[in-house]
Amino acid sequence: MPLIALVAWADRGGFTGLNLAYLERRASLVATGPGLRQLQYAYPQLPVLLAWFLPGGVLVLAIVTCLFSGTVLAVLARRATLMRLPVLLPLAFLPAMWYSASELLPEVVALTFLAVALQGFIHFAADGDIHGGFAAGLALAVAYAADPGALLFAVVMCLFVPVIGAVRHRGEPAQASIAVVAVIAFPCVAAVAVWSFLLWKFTGNWPGSLAYAPNAHVLAFPDGVLGGLWNAVTAALTDLAHSVMYIGVAVLVTIRRRAPAYGLGLLLPVLVLILALWLGFDYNPVTAYFMFTLLAVTVITHNPTMDDPRLRWVLLVAALAQLALALVWPPTSAGFELWRHDLIH
Repeated sequence: MPLIALVAWADRGGFTGLNLAYLERRASLVATGPGLRQLQYAYPQLPVLLAWFLPGGVLVLAIVTCLFSGTVLAVLARRATLMRLPVLLPLAFLPAMWYSASELLPEVVALTFLAVALQGFIHFAADGDIHGGFAAGLALAVAYAADPGALLFAVVMCLFVPVIGAVRHRGEPAQASIAVVAVIAFPCVAAVAVWSFLLWKFTGNWPGSLAYAPNAHVLAFPDGVLGGLWNAVTAALTDLAHSVMYIGVAVLVTIRRRAPAYGLGLLLPVLVLILALWLGFDYNPVTAYFMFTLLAVTVITHNPTMDDPRLRWVLLVAALAQLALALVWPPTSAGFELWRHDLIH
C-alpha cells in the first residue's frame, strides 16, 4: 500500500515514468500490426505483453510493479525471521528503492528471478543440488523474458562452472561440467531460440530492435571499445562500493562455508554488471544497488550458514552501514531524479 500511495502521489504531480511509457509505446507498435509484422517490438515479452493487455496505461503498470515488489519484499521478510529483519533496511528505507519498486517493472522482475537463479546456480555447481540447477535454468529463462541482461548472467555462469565446480568435480570426467552447463543454460537457450525463430518467421528481421529500453544502446560503444570497457569497470566498482552488505555477505559465506566456490559465485554479478555496462545494456547505479542488495538479502534469507546468532550483529552493522552510506552518497539516475523532483514539488 505505501508504494501504491507513492505511485498515486507521483501521478497526481504529473510524473510519467520514462521506462513504463516506453513499454506502452512498444506495446502500441505491436498492436498496429498487420499480423505479427511488428513482433520485434514485443521485447521484453513479459512487460510488453502486460502493457498490451492491461487497460489504464502507465499508472496501471506502475501499480503492477508495486504489487510484484511488495510480494517479493513480503516473501523475503517472512524468510528473514524477526532477528534478521534489519537486513531489509537498505531496501525499505531508501527513496531510490521506492522508485525502483514502483516504476521499473522489467528490472524488478528480471533481478528478482536472477537472484533465484544465482542461488540455485551456486548450490548446483558447487554442491550438486539438482533442484538448484533446474531452478536456476528456469529462473534465467523468465528473467530473459523481462530483461536481456539475463543472457549475460547465463553466459558468465556457464563460463564459471569449471571454476566453481572444480573441487566437486575433481576426479570426475569432463562431462560433469558439460552436464551442469546444459542444465543451467537449456531453458534460456530454448527461449532465445524460439524468440529468434519467431522474429525470423514473421518479420524477416533478426535480431530485431535492440532498443529494448530508453537508455539501451546495445553494441553502440559511444566511448569506443576500450574507453567503454574502462568506464564500465569504474562504474561497476563504484556501484559495488555502495553495497556494503553484499560485500560483507560474500566474505561471511565464503568463510563460514570454507568454500571459495561460494565467493566466486557471488563475484559473478560484478562481472555481469561490467559486461552489461560495456555492451550498452540499460543498467545504472539505482538498478545496480537494487541488484546487489536484493542478492545479499536473498543469500541471507536462504543460506543456513546465516542462521548463526553470532552473525546477527554483523549483519545488522552491515545493513545500517549500507543504509547510512546510501543516504550520504545515494545511488542515482536521471529517472530517479525526475521522480524525486516531481514527488517533492
